[in-house]
Amino acid sequence: MSLQVKQLIHAGIQVPNLPDKLFFSIREVSELCGVEPHVLRYWETEFKHIRPVKKSGNRRFYRHRDVYAVLQIKHLLYDLNFTIRGAKKRLMSGDLNDIVEQQDVQTSLRMIREELISARNLLAE
Repeated sequence: MSLQVKQLIHAGIQVPNLPDKLFFSIREVSELCGVEPHVLRYWETEFKHIRPVKKSGNRRFYRHRDVYAVLQIKHLLYDLNFTIRGAKKRLMSGDLNDIVEQQDVQTSLRMIREELISARNLLAE
């Protein structure tokens, strides 16, 4: 298991088992990552981390690292509610551990909030 995969799993990102092949079509990446093909094409223009190989007929072929980058970007945008600009900055720093720590803090704050609300409800009774 590569370091990148371990970091993604530690960040709470579900990493699918990728078939043992070098390249994936845009449809395969779309299905593996749960992102529509038009979103993948847009993200290619916004994030330099996704660089599929383009072959004849301008067909895109993604490598394993591209799939992992898509999963990381999806996590930043959809799960952690980053903007495109914020996700770019985070990816430029290259430190996925910061993302994990931020997610842990958010989870802790959410749990504390829920406990305070339940305590308030108990006191109101």
